[in-house]
Amino acid sequence: MEKINMKPDWVFSPQPMYIIGTKNENDIPDFCVITWLGFSFDKTPHLMMTIGGSKLTKTNILRDKKFSANMITEDNLWLADYFGNTRGEDKVKNQVSYTYKWGKYVDVPIIEECPWAYECEVKKVIELDNAHLFLAEIKNIQIDKKYESMDMEKIDLTELKPAIYAPYNYFSIGKKLGEMGDWVKYGGNIK
Repeated sequence: MEKINMKPDWVFSPQPMYIIGTKNENDIPDFCVITWLGFSFDKTPHLMMTIGGSKLTKTNILRDKKFSANMITEDNLWLADYFGNTRGEDKVKNQVSYTYKWGKYVDVPIIEECPWAYECEVKKVIELDNAHLFLAEIKNIQIDKKYESMDMEKIDLTELKPAIYAPYNYFSIGKKLGEMGDWVKYGGNIK
């Protein structure tokens, strides 16, 4: 397979999408969409997230050191699109209907329309040139009751239906292709 070189850019960076929930100084919830997000483990599960530029959500996290990360799915994509295309610094984001409740372990707002949410406490902040990288311990995970019988060691993404972001476009998860170790069945002859 012949390859060409490209300048590193936003050209291809498929990412999970999360609605990040914080609390403003006046105790009103604030939500925005972040896609620069991943997971890590250091004795306990952690979420890593980068927020660039000026955002009310980032200001709230820097002040309070906590946030929620609410999974964006096919079912709540357009709510997320609204949060991603409006600025909390400009006005309260209440032009569309949604519901929230407060976290069970961390005092952060959780979007009721999201089937999977993390309650997080920031353990480390790394200041970059025009962004902040947050390393946060996951203190609690809230999932929709309909998923309580799901095998949490082999989560079926086709059942959760997470939305994926690739610059300026949204995608869904297609079909399941196999399981870990299936290379023996499907690619065992590759040399």
